Amino acid sequence: MRVYELDISWAATAGERRHLQWELLARDEVRGVFLTARDDALAILFAGDRGAFQAWAGTLEPGGAFDPGLHEVGR
Repeated sequence: MRVYELDISWAATAGERRHLQWELLARDEVRGVFLTARDDALAILFAGDRGAFQAWAGTLEPGGAFDPGLHEVGR
């Protein structure tokens, strides 16, 4: 398992936040979600490799846009 940072700056409305919450709860590989010092990012404990995380994270934002700003934390 590794910790990855997830950019959530796109989740500005209540509906987008609910969508994000459900996606985080539904994914078996998500083992933990932690607040960060930034309001626009979460730390995700993910039971999968970087490629799997990026593929999944790329589906979260409405429209499925992939954010290249995602990166692994604390290598």
